Amino acid sequence: MKLGFVLREALRGLTRNFTMTIALVITTAISLALLATGFLVTQMTEDTKDIYLDRVEVMVQFTEEVSATDEDCSSEECLEVRELLEADEGVDSVTFRSREQSYQRFLEVFEETDPQLAAETSPDALPAALHVRLVDPLDQSALDQVRDLPQIDTVVDQVDDLRGATDNLDAVRNATFLVAGVQALAAIFLIANMVQIAAFSRREEIAIMRMVGASRWYTQAPFVFEAVFATVIGAVLATVGLFLGKEFVIDKALVGLYDSQLIAPVTTEDIWLVAPVVALIGVAFSAVTAQVALRSYVRK
Repeated sequence: MKLGFVLREALRGLTRNFTMTIALVITTAISLALLATGFLVTQMTEDTKDIYLDRVEVMVQFTEEVSATDEDCSSEECLEVRELLEADEGVDSVTFRSREQSYQRFLEVFEETDPQLAAETSPDALPAALHVRLVDPLDQSALDQVRDLPQIDTVVDQVDDLRGATDNLDAVRNATFLVAGVQALAAIFLIANMVQIAAFSRREEIAIMRMVGASRWYTQAPFVFEAVFATVIGAVLATVGLFLGKEFVIDKALVGLYDSQLIAPVTTEDIWLVAPVVALIGVAFSAVTAQVALRSYVRK
């Protein structure tokens, strides 16, 4: 019976301060949606790293002298580098490409995407190289032993490109969390104002209840539940907004990147995993904020 009374009073409180309730629901929905977006971008960044790390390889390019004379890595200079790399536990595989093989691979990549570049590049423009896949592409220590050898011209590390791409995603994530924090601050002030105004308008009723022996929890609970209900509604709206945003904005805007596997997609399962966590965070913050705000109105 007591719980029923608390819940009824909480629902009545939402309609008493209707405009403030609407403002709180909208602000909470935006802040929770942004918080969820930050988590989703974080997951997207990690998944994108995994996609690229599966493809990343290091090109150990030989000097002009070795490139011009060695067709199958049979020279002492090439064998020395290859054996050093293959003996290292941090190296997964080593593949040799001659100058001609490198040029043919170059044509395969650029003849359709940039035919002018392909036509202007001569067959002797590309060096022979060892293509190295590392066990951990972020650990480059296996290459230290060959970088300074005289037969090595350049070590091309594709991980730097990966870091640039993921840094951009990290920047988007950080900006999203920052805006979510600002919105959360606004929601906290709205919750505090809403429960204080509600408590002030019912201060005589609260005083009478305290005089006849009502517990502190019993007098405060309706206001706390009022804030929690508004937050739950905001969380539901945020979740709906995330699904709609994914379906009609994100998927359509990034479909080309998804198909090319240049970026990991945000899936429906990701949203279902994040939404309950964000909702619980919102409910906890609203309950704590309401409880703290009520202390100046409902005393022992």
